[in-house]
Amino acid sequence: MGDFNNDPLMRNQNAAVQARTKAQNRANVLQLKLIGQSHPTGLTANLLKLFEPRPPLEYKPPPEKRKCPPLTGMAQFVTKFAEPGEPEYSPPVPVVETPAERRARVHKLRLEKGAVKAAEELEKYDPQNDPNISGDPYKTLFVARLSYETTESRIKREFESYGAIKRVGILNMIKMVR
Repeated sequence: MGDFNNDPLMRNQNAAVQARTKAQNRANVLQLKLIGQSHPTGLTANLLKLFEPRPPLEYKPPPEKRKCPPLTGMAQFVTKFAEPGEPEYSPPVPVVETPAERRARVHKLRLEKGAVKAAEELEKYDPQNDPNISGDPYKTLFVARLSYETTESRIKREFESYGAIKRVGILNMIKMVR
């Protein structure tokens, strides 16, 4: 802060420079006033039009008061009310199924349908006439977690050391989904 003679606000100590800047500020303020800002808020005429008040509302006379029907008593209808011993006094509460009961009922229904369907499929199932079966299930080997680069010939070459191989097939998830 050596340039400003230890002045904490760093003001210019030269009085001539200060007087010149004050004079320039006054000139700038006068120019702005002459430009056309005549309103105290400083808004121009086209902006002041946006803030003009609306025209006053048209006077309408108040509406006439309506005549309501008079209030009467209910004593004449008390005899028609239901008594505590009559059935319409307290109708029976309908039995409503709770969400837990509904879930249990639906679960039981699905189990019954599944059991019926399984029984039907079991009657239809004939393993001797199934066209999708090829080979003996006791002589089939499933190998999982193969590398994507593995081919059928490579698998056949690896397993031929254990015995003769009739057929090798690699199942892809794409084929299984379709």
